[in-house]
Amino acid sequence: MNNQLRMNHSATRQRCRGFTIVELMVALIISLILLAGVMQIYLSGKQSFDIQDTLSRLQENGRFATEAIAVDLRRAGYWGGNAQVEAIAGSLGSVNPDGSCPSANNNWGRMIERRIFGLNDTNGGYACIPGGDSVRGDILTVRYVSPQETAPADMDSNRPYLRSSLFSGRLFNGTDEASNLLNNPPAPSERTSELVAHAYYIGPSNQQCGGAAVPSLYRERLANNGRPVAEEVAYGVDNLQVQYGVDTNDDNSVDNYVDAGAVADWAQVMAARVWILVRAECPEGGYTNTNTYTMAGVNYVVNDGFRRQLYTTTVNLRNRI
Repeated sequence: MNNQLRMNHSATRQRCRGFTIVELMVALIISLILLAGVMQIYLSGKQSFDIQDTLSRLQENGRFATEAIAVDLRRAGYWGGNAQVEAIAGSLGSVNPDGSCPSANNNWGRMIERRIFGLNDTNGGYACIPGGDSVRGDILTVRYVSPQETAPADMDSNRPYLRSSLFSGRLFNGTDEASNLLNNPPAPSERTSELVAHAYYIGPSNQQCGGAAVPSLYRERLANNGRPVAEEVAYGVDNLQVQYGVDTNDDNSVDNYVDAGAVADWAQVMAARVWILVRAECPEGGYTNTNTYTMAGVNYVVNDGFRRQLYTTTVNLRNRI
């Protein structure tokens, strides 16, 4: 009887015995290995997603900035069908072109004899751009009138307009002639359009990363009073370089591309070649960019953690003076 009880007790102990410490440690190690593999797959996937997201943003910003400038270049020198700039006069009148950008008056937009103008690698030279706002690269200025016709009833009070026909043009403020145009509509051969002037440059945006401002593509445009005011065009643009295709022998073809400082006569410019370098908002951990970007014959060397992409385009100027 006692032997039987001892045998039953021993069998019960064998059936109730759990895992040993060795078995638990082995199971734990296997679990940790599997978890590490899952985490590695997750981190690798997240890193790939972050890189692709950054590259997509660079591509979007680069294409938008390039197209914004290209559209302006194609319109440069368009005066609503009037090709004779010297015939344009009115209550405002045109202003002899120079390299300045006076912010105290509305002269800058009215320098219409210079449909395109540039400054090479400068952080100053335009009075309407504060000294610290143009941080690097070139400044590109284009002037034209909007392809959209403006009805007299839609004119803003102090915005500059051009009323043009085939042989003449009249440059005026909206307040000067809006009421007159309402009572005396333009002839069918005349059209009235808003004057446009843009000066592109690289400046610091309001966004920061690590305490440093992210660079953006800006442009000065004409405000309601005809004076220049800044607006942000594209985020994360690191550099802007421009060369100009000049026709030096009047054969209606580009002879060579030169920097702004080498343009002797801006009326000879027939094309513009633009380089735009875009960069990520913040540096990427574990990544070092040591690439050299060649723009307008100049090497732009970097050594940091920002991913970058370079875009270039060449635009023929359709409206030659």
